Parts: sequence; structure tokens; C-alpha cells
Amino acid sequence: MSTLIKEVDARTRLAGANQMELLLFHAGTSEVFGVNVFKVREVMKLPALTRMPDSDPRIEGMVNIRGVTVPVIGLRQTLGLGEAVTAEAGSPDAGILIITEYNMSLQAFHVAAVDRIIRISWSEVKPPPALVRDTAKGGVTAVTMLDDGRMALILDVEKILADICPRSDEEVYAPVEKQTLLTAKRVLFADDSLVARTQIRKTLERLGVSYLQATTGREAWDQLRALADKAEAEHKTVREELQLILSDIEMPDMDGFTLSKQISGDPRFAGIPILLHSSLTGVCNVEKGKSVGATDYITKFDPKILAEKILHYVGK
Repeated sequence: MSTLIKEVDARTRLAGANQMELLLFHAGTSEVFGVNVFKVREVMKLPALTRMPDSDPRIEGMVNIRGVTVPVIGLRQTLGLGEAVTAEAGSPDAGILIITEYNMSLQAFHVAAVDRIIRISWSEVKPPPALVRDTAKGGVTAVTMLDDGRMALILDVEKILADICPRSDEEVYAPVEKQTLLTAKRVLFADDSLVARTQIRKTLERLGVSYLQATTGREAWDQLRALADKAEAEHKTVREELQLILSDIEMPDMDGFTLSKQISGDPRFAGIPILLHSSLTGVCNVEKGKSVGATDYITKFDPKILAEKILHYVGK
């Protein structure tokens, strides 16, 4: 199974070229699902589980992965596709674990079978229709068409994890306080995850910052160009209209690295800080961000750190 997963630096180079590798898998139904290989740490056969009494039924149990206790999430029941098919660990029907890293923690998704890895351009990845994308229960953040005509559904893992382990706003945003220095500032942020957009929006609102938002890298770039055209027509600089750009890395149409490169290459946006805000961890992402013109890199999601970074770059 480990041969499915490429080296981290190779995957980073793909992201910088507005490309990604998608691990395709099945949850025991006809649908094809996908997750960015960059977030996958390991693929393995289902080992014996340690079950917890009275736990969320979507959490099937725990496994020990080289000394780390990792929760196992049953994807089929989590997505509302029916009850998990039970089979003894090690049997041909037991299924597969996809070990992922999100927000500096490991989770295992129990799936029926792994299909293959495909390499695609982010331009081939599209947001789902608004009715699907904006529903509170949406577990799909993007879709792409496969060569055989099937549609692959790309999971919004942040949404899945937030649904399983919800936290109150008071608990999450308590460290964030309104800053009078920021009330005249405006931020544009881009993220394809409904959960991430909500988190960012609530942080900005608590700070007192106004904002523009986008769900894809392409949408963000179109908004920025329109803003630049408006500023030029009014004989202003874009920096007078916008003081900070906050972008996810993984987004349909155009990834955050490519967006950063586009922005930094356009003199109209000179002097506007670009912060990459991503659940992808690792020094390689920080270095890649700098190479394409990003000012800083923040790991999702800590509202206190995000607020401090915003205050640092625009609270003057």
C-alpha cells in the first residue's frame, strides 16, 4: 500500500504547478471519492480496532500507528451512505484505512477499497453546485470528471471533522477581541471549505475587519483584478482598497500557490501581504509559499494565531 504514496517534495512541486494527485477510493457504494495525496500519510489494511463504549457511531474505534493513537472514522456512515459493512480485521472484506493529516493531527478513514492515484490540474477541479456546496451537511468540497465519464467527489475533511467534534463559538473564538486599529481595514480571503470560510469570517468579524470572500483561487483572482480596475478608475492604489490577502492552498480552478504567484507578479498589488492559510503542514510548504511570493504561512486553524498575524500585517 505504501507504494501508492509519493514523496512530499514531489507533491509540493505539483502544487506549485497548479496540479495535484488525487487518491481515488470507494466507500462500499458506486460513488468514487477522492482526497489530495498530499494529505495522505499512509494507506494500510484495516488492523484490529480498539472500540470505545458510548462513542459517536461514526467513530469505529482506535488503532495504534507506530506509537500514535489514531481515531478511525467510518466514512460510509459519516457520509450517510448506509451502515458500515462489518468484517474481521485482516479478512479480504475488512476494508482499507487511509491515514490523513489535517490541522496537525492524524485521522484514519475506513473505506471499502482504494482505486488508484490520478494526476490532474486544479483547473479540472470544480466546486459543486451551490445547493450542494452551501448546505450545512455538505461533505463534498469539489468534483472532477474522470476519463471514464464518472464523477469523483473530493471530500471536505475539515467539514467532516467539525461535524464529528463540534466546538462552541465561545470556546473557539474567545481569544479574539475587537481591534480598533483594524476597523478601517479590509481582507480578501479564499477557501473552498465551508467550515474554513465560516471560521475565517467569524475571526474577522470579531476583530472588526471588513472582508471579501471567494470559494476558489480563480474566483479570488477575478475579484482582485476587478478591484484593481476599480481602483485605477478612481485614481487610487489597490492597497487603499485592500490591505491583506488570505488564501488556502488547495482550491478548485487555481491553487493558492498559483494565486500567490499571479498576485506577486502583478505590480498593482505591490505591498499587499499574502498569507497562505492551510491544513497542509511541513517546511516544504512554507518554502514553496515564499518562492511564489507569499509573505507568510499559517497552519489551520487557530483563531488566536490568525488574529495575531492579521494584526501584525495590517494593524498599523
